[in-house]
Amino acid sequence: MRLIWRFLRYPVYLLLFYFAGILVYGTLTDWKPTGDDPLAPVSGGSPTLDTIKDPSITLLTWNVGYGGLGAEDYFFYNRGDFFWTDLGRARSPRTNVERYVAGQRLTVANTESDIFLLQEVDRHSRRSYYTDQVDTVVAARPEYSAYYAPNFRSRRVPIPLLQPWDHYGEVESGLVSLAGFPASSAERLQLPGEHPWPTRLFQLDRCALRQVFPTAWGKELVVYNIHLSAYDADGSLRRQQMDFLRERVLADYGAGRYVIVGGDWNQVPPGFNWFSLNPTVEEAQLPPAIAFDYFPPGWAWGYDPGDATVRTSDTTYDAHRSRRSVIDYYLCSPDVRLHLVRAINQDFRFSDHQPVYLEAELMRN
Repeated sequence: MRLIWRFLRYPVYLLLFYFAGILVYGTLTDWKPTGDDPLAPVSGGSPTLDTIKDPSITLLTWNVGYGGLGAEDYFFYNRGDFFWTDLGRARSPRTNVERYVAGQRLTVANTESDIFLLQEVDRHSRRSYYTDQVDTVVAARPEYSAYYAPNFRSRRVPIPLLQPWDHYGEVESGLVSLAGFPASSAERLQLPGEHPWPTRLFQLDRCALRQVFPTAWGKELVVYNIHLSAYDADGSLRRQQMDFLRERVLADYGAGRYVIVGGDWNQVPPGFNWFSLNPTVEEAQLPPAIAFDYFPPGWAWGYDPGDATVRTSDTTYDAHRSRRSVIDYYLCSPDVRLHLVRAINQDFRFSDHQPVYLEAELMRN
């Protein structure tokens, strides 16, 4: 036994030193945002942007998957590859990322929408070859004002753990909201809850991007861009975030404002039948769902039950086998009338999520 330990002790010491180094570095460089922070626009848009004058309004929400999760790619972590993954698969090939990002720009440029709510938009990340996707979407709509709220900053995400030469690496990513109207204010709201140490060192610090838009008839519109927690086995993080959002959203409505919340909720809306999109699945653990009574009567959930907004990303997309769901949608206050909600079916070519389009009317007394 002593002879075996004599040969193994140095590799064991080296491995322990490596793990300790990761934890120390992660702790020292951990980003810890708190509270509410006002945001300055990354682009002011056209100087002719005007107040909302038409009560009809359109929005598009889309989790763009950091430009790395189109139909031809998968996220190795969702396969359980925490320690090791297939060589060269820690990130998508550069040519694929370039094609996916070009698809994002094309979608934003060619969809007639007053407001765009985008999630997982990279600014400076190794996983997307340091492509500034904020600049990409701003270039698609140069006449729109644009705000960016970071929710993921890590100097080095050290997975797969035993492939230090091919780590996920540096990440800078967040939420982007584009609007064809000037915002009177915009702020980043830090959402409550966090993973236990050391997981939280390399996870997203979730936030909401809140904007206030004046209207020509005096009543303000508040729009929230959100991306709630994933990898939340017991749902405790999402519950904290939902409670926080409910309090803020109801306060806005109580102050006499219109409210629209859009984004990636990472849970299905009330009443959604998951099997309607997965009719051949005989047995499954159903995804978490929002309760019917989570918001007071009169509030409306806007989603398209006939088309998926997300696919499983543990493998490449297969139209016949990939499981699909609806986790990207809207919540509207009682004074916002829904006219149309439609998922835009792109066969997941550019992201593991699909855009969701909303037409609504701001009701005037």
